[in-house]
Amino acid sequence: MSLFYLLKLQTLKNPTKTAIVIDEKKYSYHELLKLVHKMIILFKKSGIKKNDIILIFENNTLFHILSLFTISYLNITSVPLGTGYTFQQVKKFLKITDANCIIGNVNYSKIFNKFKQIKIFINTDKIRLTKIKLKQNYLNNHKLRKIDLKKNYIISMTSGSTSDPKPLIYSQKTKITRYKLFKKLYKIDKSDTIIITCPIATSLGMRLLFLPLLTGAKCIIMRKFNPNLYFDYIQKHNVTFSALVPSQIDELVLQSKKFENFYLKKGLVSASSKLFESTKKKIINKKINLFEMYGAAEVGTITNINLTKNKVKSKSVGKIYDKKISIKILSDAEEYLPKNKVGEIICKTPGKFEGYFKLKDLTKNAFYKGYFKTGDIGYLDKNENLFYLGRKKNVIKRSGINIYPEDIEGILLKNKSIKEVAVISIVKNSSTEIILFVKKERSLTYNLVRNVCLKKLSTFQLPNEIKLISKFPKTSSQKIDKQKLKKLIKY
Repeated sequence: MSLFYLLKLQTLKNPTKTAIVIDEKKYSYHELLKLVHKMIILFKKSGIKKNDIILIFENNTLFHILSLFTISYLNITSVPLGTGYTFQQVKKFLKITDANCIIGNVNYSKIFNKFKQIKIFINTDKIRLTKIKLKQNYLNNHKLRKIDLKKNYIISMTSGSTSDPKPLIYSQKTKITRYKLFKKLYKIDKSDTIIITCPIATSLGMRLLFLPLLTGAKCIIMRKFNPNLYFDYIQKHNVTFSALVPSQIDELVLQSKKFENFYLKKGLVSASSKLFESTKKKIINKKINLFEMYGAAEVGTITNINLTKNKVKSKSVGKIYDKKISIKILSDAEEYLPKNKVGEIICKTPGKFEGYFKLKDLTKNAFYKGYFKTGDIGYLDKNENLFYLGRKKNVIKRSGINIYPEDIEGILLKNKSIKEVAVISIVKNSSTEIILFVKKERSLTYNLVRNVCLKKLSTFQLPNEIKLISKFPKTSSQKIDKQKLKKLIKY
């Protein structure tokens, strides 16, 4: 059963219930499905065929949502993107994905006119769905028909901010499996209200979109994250569940007045990277269930921990939450390691992706005996708790010692004056050097950072250079872009 039909089932159960709220406008399940039906007609009239690949060049808009369900029904392939990419990046994505159709705003039509491979451009500024008429019994149309749920549904450019983007393939089966796992993990039901703050085009954003709409719950959509507006939406719509990236959660705790009344009945998930300890404490003290999860775009969520209930194990990223998920630790010699031994984290899950688009060798090499090789370093303790240490490619080797940038960053972030840091390494004159980047703050000086390093870091962890910068470059998922940081170094 496709994503379209799962939405239709919820419509038949709760036609008048609010499905989404976007731009302060409410759409019931019936209204939402009606618009999807009209989009299906629009796509067909535009000439889109089953073998076409359509690039969605929209941010968190109604048309982005309608397109995802329309594409589900038509059983075609899409490439969801936000509009924050450069011309060169978009050019690269089009070449990699073979997209030949576009749906997007007229402001970007000039960009796509330069690409001969684009045969259809649907301008969302000119779409008038009110003019498309439906038959009175349209809800009975589009009866359940056989479609290939394993066919390419999404090609996601998750590494688009780097020089080597990887096109990940998701089928509708993958998306539905991840939705079910997420729903079970956080005990979501039709009484919930979920808010989306990250781009729908991302793996997390899409999962948060499908979570309420396939459950019969309510979905609040923010075009762009704003802490004050976020707090207003939480109260106004009685939001019960939210998933944010750590930088967004850090912004929330700084809004002292509005943070006082902040509460989520089901909980708050910290996704993408580790939270500051000070931020964790402030959320936990409000008796909000604070979850931290570990996973990857290729495999979804693998482990989960409720930090509010497991304060002692807060350094862990939790345990597997479903019996169909499995984790092992692999050595460099490709042998399974025992408990408490550090190696590469590999995992097996029913929510894994279909592979890398047109990259069979890369897909094959990404697995070991059915386990996905995450590229992350960590270990399992005797109680099966997973401990994440860092990215394998980021490990710094100095004088025969493995140094994890995340360890250095975590130590420095314990200082209240330091808000954001990143550690990278470079090879200079045949030796490895550690470069520490710190975000400039009013109360922050070079000497303060240097003294913290001397007092708190081990000798082998000390940076060769300390650089204060006003703003960190970020990826689309709001992680610090270390590839761009390396370009700031003069060799």
